Amino acid sequence: MVTPSFLHAAAMQLLVPERMRLVRRVRSREHWTAAQIRDHQDARVRELVAYCWQHVPYYRRTWSGAISGPQDIRGVADLARLPRLTKDELRANLDALTTTAPNIRSSPARSGGSTGRPTVFRMTHHDEQLAWAQMYTAWQWAGWRVGEPFLAVGGESIGVGVGDRRTWKDRIVNRWTTSGSNLTLERTKHLAASPHFARIRLIYGYPSAIFELCDLLRTIGARPRLLRAVVCTAEVLRPDVRKGIADALGVPVHDQWGMNDGGLFAAEGPDRDGLHVFFERGVLEVLDEADRPVDAIGQPGRAVATCLTNLATPFVRYETGDDVHWHSRDAAPSGITWPRIGPVDGRTGDVIHAPGDRRIAMPGLTLVMRWIDGLRQYQFIQTAPDAVTVRLDRASDFAWSEAQVIDYLRQKISDRLHWTIVFDRPELTANGKVLIIRNDWLRSLGRTRP
Repeated sequence: MVTPSFLHAAAMQLLVPERMRLVRRVRSREHWTAAQIRDHQDARVRELVAYCWQHVPYYRRTWSGAISGPQDIRGVADLARLPRLTKDELRANLDALTTTAPNIRSSPARSGGSTGRPTVFRMTHHDEQLAWAQMYTAWQWAGWRVGEPFLAVGGESIGVGVGDRRTWKDRIVNRWTTSGSNLTLERTKHLAASPHFARIRLIYGYPSAIFELCDLLRTIGARPRLLRAVVCTAEVLRPDVRKGIADALGVPVHDQWGMNDGGLFAAEGPDRDGLHVFFERGVLEVLDEADRPVDAIGQPGRAVATCLTNLATPFVRYETGDDVHWHSRDAAPSGITWPRIGPVDGRTGDVIHAPGDRRIAMPGLTLVMRWIDGLRQYQFIQTAPDAVTVRLDRASDFAWSEAQVIDYLRQKISDRLHWTIVFDRPELTANGKVLIIRNDWLRSLGRTRP
């Protein structure tokens, strides 16, 4: 019998053939040796540097003091001769970082904006399809099959209502969505009563949002009966959150890490013992405070990215802002031979509990705040059941008044919260990290919080 999942998979072969071809190619290289990976990346680095020298004015200008020409860079090991690209340098030089090569077709893409200042850059179709192919590979490691229904917990549907609209692309890939930023008991009941809920094979999204959704599902005694796995992304997956999701849904919880701007992607395999670093789209350098390579297992360092496949806005030695460490270079029991990193020390945060038992997880705030120009960083601190203080670190081009910010937050997030604006840097944790959401009110009630 022909199943709906088979029809969706067949439709994807017809409508996104490059993506599906790339999935097969990525999967076919799961057993490549370290030497094969090195040879592949060395060749791509040589091609990329030669291309940037000819077609990207910013790199030609900034590299000229470090190398005499692209022939000086023979592979990954020589990248250290080139200067690094910071986020501020990227924003200030976007035009000069965009290719001048003719016939490079691209479309706009945005960085995540986790610090409040997203960047709009150009992304080629091939690079986008490879990013999706890597994602699908990670989902297959978790047990999903192409064409099967999956639920994405996230999106910009703050205050939209009970349901979540599906686009034609959602229908083709068999994707269902629910807001990760407007979590209520009413919406959860609506989701659980939906016909597709019982057919969901995979849940994908922000761990903080999925954790809160699980709490609500537990309240009504519901879980997707055919669910195979949960894949978390975009935030640090804390051990207590992983356990809470697994206990609520009764399936394995997988972690992944990646970024479109830098081209890096890593994901847990079937064994869930470290995140395999995908090598076709990006090169990962781990550097210490003196900018020396970190090769030792378990020693943390800064993640620096070089994207090998986005020729529209090439990212070469891009400072990602995340800290990582090597976990293992041995083959995993699953047979995947790619090197693995441990859990990433990146962005994290809590959840705002608004009046009416509405829960607002970090993805919602990220997607709202990224549209405000001129922010360096931001932080939301819940101080009472109906009160939130927002700390805004402004750049020179920030033009909004306090009243404009409050009006925007009331429209986009909630008009039932009392907003206080403080124009200052975020308050850091004891280890110097920023919690984008900090719930002091729940902590005052004795509840364990990040």
